[in-house]
Amino acid sequence: MKNSQASDTPHVGGAAPEADLAGVLHEVSNALTVVLGWLDAARTKVGSGAALEAVEVARAHAQLGYRMARNAIGATVGVDDERCLHSVAREAALGVTQEARRNGVRVHVDFADAPDVELHDGMTAYQILMNLLLNAIAFTPVGGIVTVSLGKDGSRAVFRVTDEGPGIEAERAETVFSGPVSTREGGAGIGLSYAASLAKSRGGELVLLGSGPGATFELRWPLEKARSVARPRSQSTSVSLAGMRVLLVEDDAAVSSLIEFALETHEIEVLMVSSPEQLVEMFEAGEKFDAALIDLSPFEEDTGKALALLKNAARDGASLILISGLVTSIPPELEGRIAAWVRKPFEMNEVIQVLRRLRGGD
Repeated sequence: MKNSQASDTPHVGGAAPEADLAGVLHEVSNALTVVLGWLDAARTKVGSGAALEAVEVARAHAQLGYRMARNAIGATVGVDDERCLHSVAREAALGVTQEARRNGVRVHVDFADAPDVELHDGMTAYQILMNLLLNAIAFTPVGGIVTVSLGKDGSRAVFRVTDEGPGIEAERAETVFSGPVSTREGGAGIGLSYAASLAKSRGGELVLLGSGPGATFELRWPLEKARSVARPRSQSTSVSLAGMRVLLVEDDAAVSSLIEFALETHEIEVLMVSSPEQLVEMFEAGEKFDAALIDLSPFEEDTGKALALLKNAARDGASLILISGLVTSIPPELEGRIAAWVRKPFEMNEVIQVLRRLRGGD
């Protein structure tokens, strides 16, 4: 991206701020794709116990980053999260375990008689609950307890977080969700206001119930609508990918390694290139493939001949699948030739489902 005017402010590589941000988002998207992929692989290997719990905590936080990155680039998250009241509370409490230990605080979840109802957009509820728990831990003295109580109120689930800190002054309580000042050491004062606005945007509500001694915040969250038991299961989930040849065009070695590993577990033969020159050489050697996973970043400097070759491959019956995250439109050379677009960051299951759908003709 060329600068239209000079600036006195230094930027990475001399680029404009928006170019810096685009570059950072690209690298973050790649990193999250790799982390999510290998954590999924690890889940199948570690068995049970503390190791699995650690993997699950890491995966849950990687998914938070995944959702935020997808939102930042204007991409939707594939499916809504099917999470229940009990699992969100349990996972959030597990996620803050190390922070609680460092502060000498214990986190207790009181399930009592709360029904384990299914939540709408459970991952966002988890994100907000984590925010509340970290705040509560920060203000609770050594030896204290942070309690999470669960319940159901009509069409909403209820998370109630109570700490044993000094509480919130009356004048501060009135602006706790809007004021910019934080009383938490190192805090920026935006956590609770952001959490409240995020809850409202999802049909929920965050309120302060008690202001001292100790503070109690209540998150009221909408329930998932009842699902039809007659909803058919996608036929693509049963389509075998064995014997399929897939071309991978990707210049990030870590992403390439992950995708190669994931595809080979489905008995897919993977052909990998990382530059337009390698792509041209592969075509000149007469290689054929059933589908191509294409990251456009290798083509930033040289698009013409390489993209024209991919267009010809599409004419020959190969399915072209974009796996780029930041581009806003399909290059003219590939217009009308792209079968699917899986935006980074992505989970490998998204790619597998696209390949199954294309092979099964759905």
